[in-house]
Amino acid sequence: MGAILQQLGLDQTFFIQFAIIAGLFLILANLYFKPFLKLFEARHKRTVQDREAAEKLMALAQTKFEEYKKSLAEERASARKEFEIVLAQSKKEESAILSQARDEAKKITQETMESISKQREAITKQLDADVESLAKSISEKLLSR
Repeated sequence: MGAILQQLGLDQTFFIQFAIIAGLFLILANLYFKPFLKLFEARHKRTVQDREAAEKLMALAQTKFEEYKKSLAEERASARKEFEIVLAQSKKEESAILSQARDEAKKITQETMESISKQREAITKQLDADVESLAKSISEKLLSR
């Protein structure tokens, strides 16, 4: 084995240097590399967990938004139905009021026509009586001349 090491140009310092490098590697691995790798792993886990939490929150927010849109549509439909009911009731009330007003106007018109008719008859009778008395007084005046 010594011949092989001589052909490669390796002497006993190689093993000492190898032992120093191996020891230094083990020391540095425990002091720097492992904590640094743990830090990377913790950061990765935190990033992944935060991303997953954010995705869950976004899904929850989307669900809540869909529920809000659905309830808003239901409330709009409900309000529309109530509006149509109130509108129908107001139209019924309007037609009832208009019908009542027409009936009252018709009644007032008929009463007025009857009153005018009675007044005309009364005036006609009075004028007939006045015509007869005027005719008598005119005829008496004419005869007396």
